[in-house]
Amino acid sequence: MTKAAVLFGSIGTVVESSDIQRRAYNQALQESGSTWSWDRETYTELLSQSGGKERLSMLASATGAPLSDAEIATIHTRKTQLSGEALLIVRPSPRPGVAELIAYCKSHKIKVAFVTTTYRANLDAIFAAVDELSPDDFDYVGTRDDVEHGKPAPDAFVAALGNLGVAAGHALAIEDTAVSVMSAKRAGLKVVATPGELSVGQDLWQADLVLDNIGDSSGAIDPRILALLA
Repeated sequence: MTKAAVLFGSIGTVVESSDIQRRAYNQALQESGSTWSWDRETYTELLSQSGGKERLSMLASATGAPLSDAEIATIHTRKTQLSGEALLIVRPSPRPGVAELIAYCKSHKIKVAFVTTTYRANLDAIFAAVDELSPDDFDYVGTRDDVEHGKPAPDAFVAALGNLGVAAGHALAIEDTAVSVMSAKRAGLKVVATPGELSVGQDLWQADLVLDNIGDSSGAIDPRILALLA
């Protein structure tokens, strides 16, 4: 049976923006008076935790420098503003194969969802900066505001499947980090992992297939993706 839905997970599955986010965090932290500065290695380790606010809270507790909920919210809001401005300057393209897979799904009557547990403002920034992507490309778009628990809980995928009216066994998830792959597997989905530049070293053992990208430099969809869809 042909898969009835493809569920793109984290923002990193559709566009490479991790280092833009890292630099925005550093500026927001500096403006807040914090002495933290996250190099690429540190931020790569932090990606094992899903959610920017959760990363800030986790690191604050681990370092004995607690931040109040209000301080975390202020830093995160400023980070989102800064990263959105940077994205508009860089105007990144979708990762190879993403636009082509969305088009393939549309032409084959396969539903497409964007299943994130980031906040709506971050998604709005991506859609504003990436000309090739639009909210209209997706039959469902989920954010952290739509679920009680972020990843690795399965809530985001369960909500998406419910909204699409698709059973887990008839859907394929695309994810980019180990914690997000775990979320999709807990929801009962097959998962293709396409790690980004800062998550490429993670142990993605739970994924059914691990690829550098959905497609090649010309945009041609990897045939192993098409095989999973069939």
